[in-house]
Amino acid sequence: MRYALILALLVPQLALAQGAITILSPKDGATLSSGMGNKLEYNVKLGPTGNHLHVYVDNQDPIVDRNVSGCPCSIDLPDLSPGKHSIVVKEATAGHVLTGLQSGVTVTVK
Repeated sequence: MRYALILALLVPQLALAQGAITILSPKDGATLSSGMGNKLEYNVKLGPTGNHLHVYVDNQDPIVDRNVSGCPCSIDLPDLSPGKHSIVVKEATAGHVLTGLQSGVTVTVK
């Protein structure tokens, strides 16, 4: 019984460990130019229930990226105003349910 409880607690962590998102650029703490032309570059290995990615800039509506095979991948970031911005890449299932696998950076736009 004790082993079943331990296994039940570890299974979600094991599933999460099978996927990975690594933001290549911009680096955390980077300074970007304002306006258009900024790109987000990342590597992704989808987890067992992952289907695509949602990219959030400052908790706005997500940019959905379904083309995540053959990474490194990149997307154009929206026009960024001067100041600090949070960029988070989250894995989602085919039904758009977030799996918990994510990676994020904070950047400053000048």
